[in-house]
Parts: sequence; C-alpha cells; structure tokens
Amino acid sequence: MEGKIRKIFPGANTANGSFNFFDNIIQDNINRIFCLKGGPGVGKSSLMRKIAQEFIKKGYDVELHYCPSDPSSLDAILIKKLGVVLLDGTSPHVVDPKNPGAIDEIINLGDYWNVENLEKNKKEILEVGEDISSSFRRAYKYLKAAEPIYLDIEEKYKACMDFGKVNMITDKFIENLFNGISSSGEYKKERHLFGTAITPIGNVDYTDSILSQVKKVYYLDGEIGTGKTTFLTKVYKKAVQKGMSVEIYHYPLIKEKLETIIINDLDIAITVSNIFVDKEKIDLNQFINKDKLSYYKDEIDFDKKVFNELVSYAISNLKLAKSKHDIIEAYYVPNMRFDEVEELKIELIEKISRYENN
Repeated sequence: MEGKIRKIFPGANTANGSFNFFDNIIQDNINRIFCLKGGPGVGKSSLMRKIAQEFIKKGYDVELHYCPSDPSSLDAILIKKLGVVLLDGTSPHVVDPKNPGAIDEIINLGDYWNVENLEKNKKEILEVGEDISSSFRRAYKYLKAAEPIYLDIEEKYKACMDFGKVNMITDKFIENLFNGISSSGEYKKERHLFGTAITPIGNVDYTDSILSQVKKVYYLDGEIGTGKTTFLTKVYKKAVQKGMSVEIYHYPLIKEKLETIIINDLDIAITVSNIFVDKEKIDLNQFINKDKLSYYKDEIDFDKKVFNELVSYAISNLKLAKSKHDIIEAYYVPNMRFDEVEELKIELIEKISRYENN
C-alpha cells in the first residue's frame, strides 16, 4: 500500500514580504537533513519530488512542502517515519546547517552545471534577476496596502459583535472538548505552518490535504473581526497546556491571524476553510448585531472591493516574477548534467533507506 501525502506551505507571501516557518518542517526526532543548494533550474524540486515518490511507493507517509511563489515547485519534503528532511536552502529561505555532518548535509547541485556556458549569459541572467526582484517588491507593496483595508473591515465587524457571547461559546466548546482529560505533565512544542498561500496562480488552499487524515473536523464560520483567531488560539493553547501535540496554520497575508488548528492527540481539527463548510459548524456570525452592521454596509462593501483588487494586483506581480524566473531557469537547464543528478538521486535514496531499520 502506498503512503499518504500531505500538501503544506512552509512559507507565505505576506504583507511584510516573504516569511517562512522552515524550522517547523523539521520534527524533533530527526535523523538527517539534506540541504539542497544551487540556482534556479538545477533540479532541486524535481529531485525532491522523485525521492518523495520513491518512498511513497514503499508505503511511507510524506509531507510535500510547496513554494508559495511557485506552487508547482517543492520547498521541502519530510519523510516523517524515517526522520528525514530534504529542503531547498537557497534564497529566500536560506537554511544554514546547525549540526553539520552529524545531522545536516549540504548537497550542492551547482556542482553539476556548466559554469563556462552560464558565464556567457551572465548579463542576461543578472538583468532578469533584477526584474524578478522588482516584481516581488511591487507585489509586496500591494499586499502591504491590503493590510490596513483588512484591518478596517475587521474594525467595523468588531464594533458590531457581542464578544461576551463569543466568550461563552468558546468556553463551552473548550469545556466539552477537554472534559475528563487531565494534563499529561509534558510540554510539546506546537508546530506552525501555512495551509493556504497567495501565489502566482491565485489563492491556493491545501487545507483538504492537511486534514485528510483527521477524524473530526469543525468548520469555524465568521466574518473578518468576529473572533476566529481568538477562538482558535484559546483552544490550541488549552491543548498545549494539557500536554498535547498541536499544529497551527496561519493566514498568509497577516501571519498573526489563524486559519486552522489540529489537535493530534484528539484527532480533531477546527478550520475556517470553506472547503469544510458542510462539517459541524461553529457559528460566530450569529453574534453580529445586524442592525448596527447595516450602518457600515457600504463602507465594508467598498473595503472588500478594494482589498480584493489590491490582492489581485499582488498576484499579477507574483505571476510576472514567476514568468521571469522561468526565463532564468531556461538558461540553467541546458547547462545541467542531469545524468549525474540522476546518479545523485540514487545515492540519496540509498542513504535515506539506511534509516528504515532504525
């Protein structure tokens, strides 16, 4: 039987630029971290994908961590049972080995390219590289501009909320969820990642993949500012206090906001993803004062329109950056010795397989 796959984003394009939780890819009991170095088009993602597929076929569950700036490309893979991680250690997610040799191993795919031919295209590569940087800067300016609009919408809804009742429903939910469960006396560090991303192809939601193996899923319904992040935070902090293993998935635009939590020890999840709208609902919209909200309707509608336009402009620039990135890759691909990279793949699979009997 083949292993199961979970698709995750370790990083995000946020209102404050590129951000990642790369340290959260790696589990506590790790045997080996392979840090892949090399420019665009050298085959880092393809190498990780092939190795992942090899171990999926062997029955191992694998996490595929995708790049938010190119959701067709992998930033990392985790073979959890073997305690092995392969990750992209190039910009913007530069990763330096913490335990070189003992755990961390650098794999430089730059060893397999034709430097002389690449130098002939140095001017073009540098020019396109600057275009990519310019497109990313522009994208992040639009995302930054969208942030205060989001917060303005939040402010309007907050003014119409009965948070006393929200607190009551939150406390009741926590009481029922943890009824009869005593603290273990352990502390398990929570794991922070992203389930959705703002990408060159639009908003991508992998929550269905992330929660595919969770037994019970609750859908948390609520407009911006109705208290969803507070609700999720209170629940997951109580689980941590009880000594439970928890995963927290953040909102990509404003990483302080939460979208999904998983309490692994209870095999339950709570998410705001519309993919799960048909699941058991926790409705925070019921505590909105509709009469008061009507006073802000025109402002909220306008804000939502502007917000969506700004995010759309950001996506257009991410798409432009991706198209320029493809141009650079076109310079590297013909100058790679991929037959040697294939030999490297076989060698890495053999190294990883040594941990099967540990």
